[in-house]
Amino acid sequence: MAKSYSDQVRVMTVDPGARFLAGVCDELQAKLDALTARVDDCCPDGPAPLAPPSPPAPPAPPAPAAPTTDNS
Repeated sequence: MAKSYSDQVRVMTVDPGARFLAGVCDELQAKLDALTARVDDCCPDGPAPLAPPSPPAPPAPPAPAAPTTDNS
């Protein structure tokens, strides 16, 4: 198993702020792993689209020609 973020940061620095953030990262990673496991148990075949893709929008109509003025 890979080292935790806290273990890696502890080797690199004595900065208490960095160590605190590494602990927060470890907690978030544990939550992400738990949620990933729940999704994998629920939907083992991978994600399904929520809705079919919509058809492309029709092209915009051409702009009307600008009026011309006759300066004779």
